[in-house]
Amino acid sequence: MKSKVIVIIGPTATNKTKVAIQLANKLNGEIINADAFQIYKELNIGTNKPTPLELRQATFHLISNKSIYDKWDIKRFQQEAKKIITHITKLNKIPIIVGGSHLYVDALIKNYDFSLSNERDNSFNNFTNQELFQKLNEFNNLLASKIGINNRKRLIRALQTKGKLIKRKKEIYVPFYLLCTNEREVLYNKINKRVDKMIKEGWINEVKKLYNENKDLTSLNAFKAIGYNEILTSIINNKNIDIDRIKRDTRHYAKRQMTWIRHHYDNVCTYNQNNISDVIKRVKQWLEK
Repeated sequence: MKSKVIVIIGPTATNKTKVAIQLANKLNGEIINADAFQIYKELNIGTNKPTPLELRQATFHLISNKSIYDKWDIKRFQQEAKKIITHITKLNKIPIIVGGSHLYVDALIKNYDFSLSNERDNSFNNFTNQELFQKLNEFNNLLASKIGINNRKRLIRALQTKGKLIKRKKEIYVPFYLLCTNEREVLYNKINKRVDKMIKEGWINEVKKLYNENKDLTSLNAFKAIGYNEILTSIINNKNIDIDRIKRDTRHYAKRQMTWIRHHYDNVCTYNQNNISDVIKRVKQWLEK
């Protein structure tokens, strides 16, 4: 019998963590972080981790468990999250998956197969353009559509870097998808204010401290998190930090998140920032089925 899991999705800055805590407390649940960068213990301010107070209000998993120097990727997330779900369900509790890295969420719920992850770089050279396009489309139809069927070089590069996984067709859990959302203008304003808040809270000093400990940070996967590389580059070159660029990149990221959601999730319950009672009622009804 498949385990039931609550999956909280939505763009950045839509209070996903807050909702996850409320559901965990109301429904006897535990939270599994599905953000690609909140796993790193050294990255705190810029990844918008749950606050110490929030972390005390519910049981969280995969928060600050790894160093920026450890290996962490979608495959490792999938493996760890599966074990945690098994553990939580054995306790007769509800797993609550929350985070903006929707490809991580999809890889877990739909059980992506990473058995091809060690393919040689030239393994796609014998594929036709149509085959390359179809293969990429299986797990990322947005990227495939963006590249197009005739751009062979980019199709191969995308498959070499991202496409070494094949999505299984059936979900291995029974998910309840909860979408946290805002009107676009409200969301963008929240993002802008949040970046300003992160700067005031010491985001620049956080990066400076890491740079003083290790001058070679740009090669780390952890520094692909929005804003970190921009701040680091400014520190290295002794230039002013382009805060407006960080805001813009974050807004663009939120837009990409919403595009992904529209193309991958049909049956969702929506949290519009003020209907938490209705959301809890609907989740309880789903759990009772």
